[in-house]
Amino acid sequence: MTVPKELPALETLWSPVLGDNPTLRAMLAEKPIWRVRTHTGEESWLVLGAAEIRELMLDRRLVRSHPSPTDASRLTDNPVFEMVASMGGDDPHTVHTQMRSLLIPFFTQKRMTALRPRIESIVHDAIDHVLGQPQPVDLLPTFVLPVPLRALCEVMGVPEEERESLGELLSRAYRDDEQSSGQTELFGHLIDLAAWKRQNPADDVISTVAAVADEDVMVATVMYMLFVAGHESVSSHIGTGIARLLTRPDLRSALVDDPGLLPGAVEELLRTATVGGAWQPHYAFEDLEVGGEHIRTGELVLLDFAMANHDPRQFADPRVVDFHRSPNQHLAFAHGAWHCVGAPLARMELATVYSALLSRMPTLSLAVSPDQLGDPEKLKERLSSSLAWLPVTW
Repeated sequence: MTVPKELPALETLWSPVLGDNPTLRAMLAEKPIWRVRTHTGEESWLVLGAAEIRELMLDRRLVRSHPSPTDASRLTDNPVFEMVASMGGDDPHTVHTQMRSLLIPFFTQKRMTALRPRIESIVHDAIDHVLGQPQPVDLLPTFVLPVPLRALCEVMGVPEEERESLGELLSRAYRDDEQSSGQTELFGHLIDLAAWKRQNPADDVISTVAAVADEDVMVATVMYMLFVAGHESVSSHIGTGIARLLTRPDLRSALVDDPGLLPGAVEELLRTATVGGAWQPHYAFEDLEVGGEHIRTGELVLLDFAMANHDPRQFADPRVVDFHRSPNQHLAFAHGAWHCVGAPLARMELATVYSALLSRMPTLSLAVSPDQLGDPEKLKERLSSSLAWLPVTW
């Protein structure tokens, strides 16, 4: 496969569910950083190499916000990226550091140990719900999406009676046909929730952020970002991980025969979830150089963590799914100061999901062929996942 001479468009650089993108592999083999055209038609840098992404993650000249948001190049027209680009102003490092310092205490090992019984209960309740449905069942709306939402709501402090409606609002906000009205309604709901938490504080994320943020809109923006990272992204990994196990009897059998492989399986399924397409928008706060390219102040830089996880310079036989792989320094949760604070929760959810499904639904199988999991029409309803649905029988 040769690399196109014209500026590659991001629309051509997605990979099918559990599949490959030969163009992306060819691009990575040729060089680690490229100029590309985003979904909005604007130009950006796309970084594919693992070493180059790690270098940038440690470079304070690369930030998530833009000094002049109205002038910022965009990945898509989705409002969540515009919110991120506008946070920080002239001092993005301070804002980022403050937010991390507020959130990290909620994802410590001690917190996760205390939370584990609740996560197990959430997962098993979801399995009970699936078992009560007529077959085939689409695991996406019945299991894959609800589990991480409920888990995240536990940490964030969303009242129990609000969680179902919040899930519906998130779903509307992701759908192309309702995205504009859905985003507006969701953000209004989050602002109301922030205001309520100011009056009814507890030991949770929303109350903690509300205590230091001057405006409810800022609290709502942080909540929105957490939902995108902790719900949509984690649900994507849950879905692709289940799909991988259902299409690879050898991997499934290995995990059933030796539950001790579970931690390694979680890491390897994170690494191999997709081959490219996990773009995270950043901006150059100052001029910088990486991979032999000069990036100018204000330019959009997209870091493709998924493709970097298949970089042969970093991983031996990167196409092989190996539950024994060690070390496995993948970039599914980014790196350095940008490493996802919610990674401990995500890992616990994934381990609980795989263990519970394999033990309680040993005959679980796909109800469609693997090449049907990425129906383009259904993809319009998701923000970041390549998985369109997950119909199963047992």
